[in-house]
Amino acid sequence: MTHCIKSILLVDDDQDYKYFFYKALEQVNPEITVTNAGDGREAFDKLEEFIPDMIILDFNMPRMNGMAFLKEIKKDEKLKQIPVILYSTYMSMFDSEEIKELGAVHVFTKPVGFDATVSTLAEILNIKEVKNCA
Repeated sequence: MTHCIKSILLVDDDQDYKYFFYKALEQVNPEITVTNAGDGREAFDKLEEFIPDMIILDFNMPRMNGMAFLKEIKKDEKLKQIPVILYSTYMSMFDSEEIKELGAVHVFTKPVGFDATVSTLAEILNIKEVKNCA
């Protein structure tokens, strides 16, 4: 399924990465709005307020990590169609395969630095399961 991305829910507890993400998105597509959450539980609270066009999710977080969040969202009829992209600074091949089996449309290594964040974000918005509306 192809989605037109106008809003993203960014779920990450790393403040530096959130900053890079927002600045990178300004360069890639400033029309997309971003809401953020610090972990999976906070993300579910945000999902009660609005439904984003895509969720970008960190694997390692406190309270509810990315894997647990992905498992739960795919059980919910109104949320399971949202494309979920999952990333981490380190992820084993086993984790990556399991995450895709659970329904993530893409898994990637968390970029280091601003330029890498811009490149990765541009790549994410161009994968076939999502469509950049720019």
